[in-house]
Amino acid sequence: MDGIRRLALGISASLVTISVVLMIVEKTITAEAWALLLLAPIPSGFAMTRHVNEPSFGSDLVSDWTDDADVVEDGGVGDPTEAGFDIPVL
Repeated sequence: MDGIRRLALGISASLVTISVVLMIVEKTITAEAWALLLLAPIPSGFAMTRHVNEPSFGSDLVSDWTDDADVVEDGGVGDPTEAGFDIPVL
């Protein structure tokens, strides 16, 4: 997999180099040069991503817990003044 990463980074570097050469040769920034610059991060993004065959360092432990503070037993809305809200005057 290291070879694929090096190839992708090489492609990205070559896109940037070609874009800079186009800017120097034409003495202006053209749409083709911008397009090559915008395409350059795509191969490097593939190079930096984690592959499936590599070991992951994440935890597989999933635990569920209940938030007792969020559970309301009465089921009512409650008084907004007790919760700290102002009552609008219309």
